[in-house]
Amino acid sequence: MELLEAMSAATADSPGWQANYVLRPHDDSGEVARISIYNDEASAEREAATPSVLSLRSELLLIIERGHRERAFFSV
Repeated sequence: MELLEAMSAATADSPGWQANYVLRPHDDSGEVARISIYNDEASAEREAATPSVLSLRSELLLIIERGHRERAFFSV
């Protein structure tokens, strides 16, 4: 949770950023989701390539569970 919240804090107020959410379901599955909303794909891609986000993602890769999926969604 702490790394996901740190990633949300690192991306907040970046160009094209609208909102970040760190979410958990109401069960005891232990699942956590982080959702970031940007004005457009280019803004999201630019932020994903910043040194601070890349560093946090490398830390996350060391602790995430097998079967983790990272996905991107775009408006239609």
